[in-house]
Amino acid sequence: MKRTLLLLIFLPVVMLAQDALPSIKEFEASKNDINRTGMFVLGGWALANIISGTTLSLTMKGEAKYFNQFNALWNTVNLGLAVNGLLNTGTDSLSLYNSVTGHQTLQNIFVLNAGLDLAYIATGFFLKEKAKNSEKKELLTGYGNSLLVQGAFLLVFDAAMYFIHQNNANVNLYPLLGSLNEPGIGIGVRVGL
Repeated sequence: MKRTLLLLIFLPVVMLAQDALPSIKEFEASKNDINRTGMFVLGGWALANIISGTTLSLTMKGEAKYFNQFNALWNTVNLGLAVNGLLNTGTDSLSLYNSVTGHQTLQNIFVLNAGLDLAYIATGFFLKEKAKNSEKKELLTGYGNSLLVQGAFLLVFDAAMYFIHQNNANVNLYPLLGSLNEPGIGIGVRVGL
């Protein structure tokens, strides 16, 4: 009798977990596909800037030389981030808790990055302004213009990644949270003090 009662109590929980698992797998697989695509975009941008920036900085003079030089230097970091992101894109632990907290952490990273991107753009404007009264006008203007371009690209990239991941969560993750509140599916323990 006790076994039957325990089975009746825990069966809905087990069935919910089994029903939710394919959806968590879908969410995690989609998240990884989005990250992989994003890292290919970032890596492609970085390689294009490294190759063109190196080549053009060796053949140009003045502001254009420094603009291309800084593009090449800046994107060595972007390439490193893209390679690291590709190497570390994998399936997370398949639990609803880990998926939700992982998604929130990822979204927070994109928001933080967007703030940094705005700081890069502001620094670009600062360098261009400082160049007006400097002996290093060409260098500061070239580097400032590079920061404007790189910051703008990264701001668009981080915003796009944020919204694409949010859409994935809206479709594949958050509906799972709503199903936990359906009547008759969970078990609660009330402790009175």
